[in-house]
Amino acid sequence: MTAAPDRLPSCTFDEAERQQLRDWIGLPATKKIDFFEEMLELAYHSGALSPERLALREQASTAATPPSTG
Repeated sequence: MTAAPDRLPSCTFDEAERQQLRDWIGLPATKKIDFFEEMLELAYHSGALSPERLALREQASTAATPPSTG
């Protein structure tokens, strides 16, 4: 797939990423909280936050962590 010459991007990926970060920084805290809550709701409804899945993650992280000596 080739891009049409009249639809070429006007900036590089790095510039677009930097602008997106600036836009995020400029958002009010309430908008950031709303976004975070939406992501949690999406994760919950998709099953990513189910107790079983969280328990599997916890078991995997404790198995990967070496016991502390001291």
